[in-house]
Amino acid sequence: MAQGPKTNPAEKSEDARQIRGERTRQALLEAAFDEIHHHGYRAASLTDILKAAGCTKGSLYHHFPDKHALGLAAIVDNIDRFMETNWLQPLAEADNPIDTLLGILQKHVDGEIFSDVRLGCPLQNLSQEMSGLDEDFRTYLNGVHAGWRTAIADALHIGQTKGQVRDDISPDAAATMIIATHQGTVGLIKTAQSTDVGGLSFEAFYQYLNSLRTTDNSQSGPKEGLAS
Repeated sequence: MAQGPKTNPAEKSEDARQIRGERTRQALLEAAFDEIHHHGYRAASLTDILKAAGCTKGSLYHHFPDKHALGLAAIVDNIDRFMETNWLQPLAEADNPIDTLLGILQKHVDGEIFSDVRLGCPLQNLSQEMSGLDEDFRTYLNGVHAGWRTAIADALHIGQTKGQVRDDISPDAAATMIIATHQGTVGLIKTAQSTDVGGLSFEAFYQYLNSLRTTDNSQSGPKEGLAS
């Protein structure tokens, strides 16, 4: 019986090193993001990041030249995944954009997204902290907002072609309004350290989104207001 090609021991060793290296890098990214989310970028401690990741300083500088590179990479890695999972993919696959937006908001209300109100939204926190201080951060964060607006606007436009969304609204303007309301509400919740104010805001938010439906598609969707 013919045998497959044998693996060189040196190749096995190199593969193992690459796997360990990627695990170390990912551990650093996760620990850095958690530290930044809790304390902000400027107050984030490399010592605490290394302790949480279980890594040495040598490992850190093998993967990242400095705190700036580590912080930015951690933010990109986590926020990109979060936005893709919670906003971009659901909107791209939406059968009805209003129903999809209502569903995303309900996940916020149910605590499935940002369950710890003390920490707020990482995107909003970093936009406020870093946009006026660091161009690399500002450029990335502005790009995230632009992609978010485009995803909502595109979904609403498709909804218009299906007769689900009113033709007399501007998808771009509505998308901007939706993001501004969402981010403002999250900021109020963080400041109050309570979801009560969020309940009031999101109730009106639901009503606004349902008002975007056409007359022929005027059912309220899964929720008229907030779920109890």
